[in-house]
Amino acid sequence: MLKEKAEIVAHHQNFITFIHSLKSINENILRKPIGEGKWSIIEIVGHFYPWDEFVLQQRIPYLFTGEDLPKAPNIDKLNDQSSLHARKEPFENTLERCIHVRQELLSQLKQLPEDDWLIPIQINQSTLTFYEYLKGLMEHDLHHINQIKSTI
Repeated sequence: MLKEKAEIVAHHQNFITFIHSLKSINENILRKPIGEGKWSIIEIVGHFYPWDEFVLQQRIPYLFTGEDLPKAPNIDKLNDQSSLHARKEPFENTLERCIHVRQELLSQLKQLPEDDWLIPIQINQSTLTFYEYLKGLMEHDLHHINQIKSTI
């Protein structure tokens, strides 16, 4: 397997394992803000899957077609909505939804031909490879995972 693809696949597998591990954490800890003016762990987890759905529905199907990409949602609005949803629903539902959608994303990524991973793509004003795009998303995941780990 292409090393770039292997890196991203391994990250998503580790991500899923990490989210699974949160099921054993007390709900009060999951719902406590990680700092003053910050989200709780469950809100952080709750914002992952809408972005995964966006990548699944609004990026992957269009990236190699030459078509213009659909416009991205407003970041703050989507994050605020996902945070509110995670605060209101049972925490188990948020964890399960995050795992399920990430598994779907992982499945699609595994199916993409290795040749596609290093093709330059245009996203807004940036030209980057599909791997570089996914690596940026991975770094975002890792930032939040480190925040969570430092809290629990």
